[in-house]
Amino acid sequence: MPDIIANDREGYIELKFGPRWKYIACVRGFIQNFLAISIVDQTKADKIALAASELLENAVKYASRDDTHILIRVAPATEKISILVENSATPQSITTLREVFQKIIKGDPLQVYVAQMKEAAVRNDGKSYLGLARIRYETGGELTLNITESNVVKLAIDIE
Repeated sequence: MPDIIANDREGYIELKFGPRWKYIACVRGFIQNFLAISIVDQTKADKIALAASELLENAVKYASRDDTHILIRVAPATEKISILVENSATPQSITTLREVFQKIIKGDPLQVYVAQMKEAAVRNDGKSYLGLARIRYETGGELTLNITESNVVKLAIDIE
């Protein structure tokens, strides 16, 4: 899992903001523009911006404090992208996240995503838990999850 500190050989952006829904669209636009000048493949840039947006939505939705933090790193030579989102969360939200993460991290990304869509279709609580399965499938990235003793959630994705 990447640390929140980037090195000087990579392009990167780092943002920290309070958990407000209205900020996510602005941050996504900013990320898309950053990626448009950092990597050549516009389709890849769009998928990465979507992944960052999904991770931020989860962070904002389940934050327990005003401390959403995102770091995006681009390795210029390989165009490998790393996204790290950190936020504080309640123990209940962390338990749910761990359960969802363990379910979506194993197996073929498309099959896992389809299974999550089927499960979401029959849920009656208004929750789909599709975000992580979707970004894993659409980006082909590797997700990692780390939770500190102080209930800070660090969710990262590395995309080749």
